[in-house]
Amino acid sequence: MKAAIFDGTEELKIRDLPIQEPKHDEVLIRIDSATICGTDQHILEKKFEAKPPVVLGHEFSGYVERVGSSVRICEPGDLVSVEPHVYCGCCKPCRLGKPHLCLDRLAWGINLNGGFEQFATVRMDTVYRVPDHLSGEEAALGEITGCCLNGIDRANVGIGDTVLILGGGAAGLILARLAELRGAAKIMISEPNAGRREQIRRFGYPDVIDPLNENLADIVLSATGGLGADVVIDAAGRPETAAQAVELACHAGRILFFGVMAPGKKIEIEPNRVFARELTIVGSIRNPFTHHRVMEIMPRLRLKDIVTHRFALDDIQEAFAAAKRGDGLKICIKPNG
Repeated sequence: MKAAIFDGTEELKIRDLPIQEPKHDEVLIRIDSATICGTDQHILEKKFEAKPPVVLGHEFSGYVERVGSSVRICEPGDLVSVEPHVYCGCCKPCRLGKPHLCLDRLAWGINLNGGFEQFATVRMDTVYRVPDHLSGEEAALGEITGCCLNGIDRANVGIGDTVLILGGGAAGLILARLAELRGAAKIMISEPNAGRREQIRRFGYPDVIDPLNENLADIVLSATGGLGADVVIDAAGRPETAAQAVELACHAGRILFFGVMAPGKKIEIEPNRVFARELTIVGSIRNPFTHHRVMEIMPRLRLKDIVTHRFALDDIQEAFAAAKRGDGLKICIKPNG
């Protein structure tokens, strides 16, 4: 089979690899769709650790090809989504019921071969059957949607909230969909990319702000009677948006740092503002026990148009260039055509 190998350099290499036959507790998947995540880009830019040589791609789906003798949760022909993390079960976070913070975590597409290949062999406990009538591309969004659901839970979005999302890429739109389902009364999205702003409106969110040419603070305060947003989510992962989030939250507001910011980046926060307004600032990472919930709710999220660009495996460098430029929303690799 063909696979895109990360060898520690800034370009993935297409190589031939043997297909790994599944052990008794494993599932062999013919990859349908594997989407590019910001983490994949950070790995190539040496801003995030991976263990080369390894096949990247931790957001993927496919059809079951073969199963090990102990596997009962799926059978050949099933469309499945993969939750890519493998936890040790023995460290303190794991034993406190927070395995997503595992100190010895492994992950398909980070330090185990992931989805940018024609076939992947994964543990059965990371495999989830996909509801009928969902496409492989929607199924590949299970991992990022699970991360977004964790963020919405952490920010405690509720009925009647005004939610401001800074960054209108794929994650920003998925966060908006989930906030809508949780009962948010108003959703505002700040996005500097003109093409993405138009796509956001087509998804049904008219309150889209161009932060490069409009005064974001004035618009948010005007829309909230001078109070600020109940929930502010930094989905861009940039120092300037993280700092803005603190300034745009109302009294008793909740701030979520969701976007992945490169390690070492810092922002200035006025502690008195956090104190005087009783702000709550939380982070969220990965998707603890959310993948099953995501599969249950995915048919209601209407995410099929999140994938805007598709590339063959041989064209993966072009796909990463498109992702880096900010083309569209989600870039998808189709390893088997």
